[in-house]
This record gives sequence, structure tokens and C-alpha cells, in this order.
Amino acid sequence: MPTIDLDQITHRLSLQGTGARAVGAKAYLKSDLDFLGVNNGEVALAVRRTVRETGDLGRESILQSSLEAFDSPFFEIRLFGVKLLEHRLKILEPDDIYHVERLIRLSSSWALVDPLAKPIGASLIDRGMPEVGSLLDEWSTDDNFWIRRCSMLVLIPRLQREDDYWGRFVRYADSMIDEKEFFIRKVIGWVLRDVSRVRPEPVAEFVHRHISVISGVTFREAVKYLPEPEQTELKEAYKAR
Repeated sequence: MPTIDLDQITHRLSLQGTGARAVGAKAYLKSDLDFLGVNNGEVALAVRRTVRETGDLGRESILQSSLEAFDSPFFEIRLFGVKLLEHRLKILEPDDIYHVERLIRLSSSWALVDPLAKPIGASLIDRGMPEVGSLLDEWSTDDNFWIRRCSMLVLIPRLQREDDYWGRFVRYADSMIDEKEFFIRKVIGWVLRDVSRVRPEPVAEFVHRHISVISGVTFREAVKYLPEPEQTELKEAYKAR
């Protein structure tokens, strides 16, 4: 079974990185991890090069390598593991959502969590995993706020296409609307913003119903693309609360 030499990947990326970029990225992400000083595009190129050089990497190799990447102290190697999953997303199976969950729990940055949720987690959930509803329900009440964030983030592609998961999102958002955690407030607004592009009516109704408690960051995202006069009416109601 072909395997990926992560030490070699680390060495190659370290030669491309710069100290200034490493310092800047660490400060921007407020991360405890070390940084090699390369950008996301260079990590993506490293993934494509590695897959090309290594040969036919099967599903087990991809899963193993992505998990081993999270043993690295370097952010970019962990991101390599995430982008490896994304690059080979077509060969993953619905049950691999549990592997994704494991990596989310090992993450401590939106820069790793968000791509694990979307497109990777969202794609796996879309493939019809039988127990997806109960899994997402568990995620929505998890002690780990990154997991709670992902319970809504993975719904975005489906919500943009159809109404099936709107009620589920509303249940989750209702239960988290009072949370003080920025990344929860942000994702509620993010989902509402993206849905409003195709179905503004339920978004406007949600915002109106929560106008007395909705946070600023959630509100700003949610109303960004709402049509008039709903946007102006909601802004006036928000100011007057």
C-alpha cells in the first residue's frame, strides 16, 4: 500500500517558507502551533505533487496519512492532511464522517475546522449516511464548540439547494442563538447569509423572531443580501431594540 512520507513533505515546505510569513500566520490565526511560512496554495500544490509521485493512494492510505498529519506540530502539515482528504474526496465513504469528526476534535483553528466541515464533511453527509440526523443532533449539543459550529456549517450546500434541512438548522440555531462564542455567532450568520441568496423569506423571518437577542456579528451577516424593504425594516428594528 503506497504511503506518504510526511517528513519529506515537511522538509520540502520548510524550504519554500519564510520566517516573516510564519510569524504573520501564527499571529493572524492566534495559534499555538508552529508554522513553516507557506501559504495555502503552496500546501495544495504539495498535495497534488505528492499524490502524483506516490501513485495510487487508496482510501485507507488517505485516511491514515491525514490522521498522521495531525501529529505534526506544524499547522501547514495538518492543513496538508485536510487538503489531502479534499483532493481525494471522491473515494471517501459516508462513514468517513467519523474520521472527519476526529480531526475536527484535534483542531483548534477555524482554518482547519472549516474546510473539514465544508466541503469535506458536507459532501460525506450529502451521500446519504443513514444515521446522519442523529449524528448532527449530537454534534449540535457537543461540549466542543467547534463540533457545534460544524453541525450547522455542513448544512450550507444542502440548504442552498433545497428546504429539507432548514428545520434542522433552525433547531440548532435556536439552541445556540444566545451563545457568546464568536465562532458560533459567526456561523449562524454565515448560514443565514448564504441561504438568503436563494430563499430570503425564511431568513428574514428567523432574524425578526430573534431580533431582541441576535448578536451584532450574526445580524450583520444575516441581513447582508436580504432584499428591500426587509433589510431596512430589520435594521431599524435592530437599532430600536
